[in-house]
Amino acid sequence: MVDFANPTRPSERIGNADRDAAVAALTQAREEGRLSSVEFEERVASARSSVTWGDLAPLFADLPPSISGAAGAAGAGGGFGATAGWNSSAPADDDWGSSRALGGGWGATIMAFVPFLALGLFFIAGFAWDGWAWSWLFFLLVPVAGVIIYGPASQQRRRR
Repeated sequence: MVDFANPTRPSERIGNADRDAAVAALTQAREEGRLSSVEFEERVASARSSVTWGDLAPLFADLPPSISGAAGAAGAGGGFGATAGWNSSAPADDDWGSSRALGGGWGATIMAFVPFLALGLFFIAGFAWDGWAWSWLFFLLVPVAGVIIYGPASQQRRRR
């Protein structure tokens, strides 16, 4: 169930089904006598013109959680459909596999070690070969690895 009064992502855009669910919740509040007819019409007009979850929040701030969606079951008279909720298949931001890196968390871990690898190769090449003239090239591993791991396809990987 959606918590209209306290959205998790207030700047996220909403769809028609979300607006319809908000109107259904406002209708429930009117039927329970919590909103007057005038106030109901004003809030419905605002709900229908809402663009983000944050736009809906003030409409439910003074209503109890059972109406605004913070408590209760999805089928408990609120008229909420499956499309009204948050995308439950989306990974949490702190989830190990939610990284935009190629390979998820493992790709991000590899990228974290690339500068140390470049530094080690810099010293090995500097001492082992004729000098330090070309050993600086190993530091180019850092941006190359970054492009490979976090390259242009990272946004497409994030959406999947």
